[in-house]
Amino acid sequence: MPMKGYATIGLKPSVLTKLQKSTDEYYPGMFLPSALIIMMNEIKREYYSVETHDFKMDFSGMYTSLTIRLDVKTWLREKYEIHKDEYALKYKLRNFTQFAGIFMINMFESKTDTQRYLIKLKESDFLWLEEEYAKRKEEYKKKFGIYGFDKFADIFIKEIFEKINSAKKILTI
Repeated sequence: MPMKGYATIGLKPSVLTKLQKSTDEYYPGMFLPSALIIMMNEIKREYYSVETHDFKMDFSGMYTSLTIRLDVKTWLREKYEIHKDEYALKYKLRNFTQFAGIFMINMFESKTDTQRYLIKLKESDFLWLEEEYAKRKEEYKKKFGIYGFDKFADIFIKEIFEKINSAKKILTI
């Protein structure tokens, strides 16, 4: 449930430009603050997790303020408290404002990573997946704590893609 009110965060021009570009790519026609709400909810529902990515940001220029919902800023602050040491080492960050920008970019980059595992299945493909679920149900309960078909399918298919990518790397050596 969203908290009442709005808050602002400061973003450097290069960060804001990258975030707006990513928003246009994944949420065409939507404003960045709305995209952040959607992404925050997707992460809370564990559709994907925010991983750190290798990139350098230009923190020069005047800060621009971005108005976001208060619950998004509160959530970003919580993430800052959890990850500030890790981000300080990796990105040389000095404050919450820099963290917020980099974390939001990492949100979009992590979403990009999940899109690599996106596949479209026909109804007949689900029969095979349901058979695999029946075979591996107990194993996945013990190994991952998974009780539902949806979570099983996500992890099982991700494992297949990881094996394919590993095979590609081996074959290209």
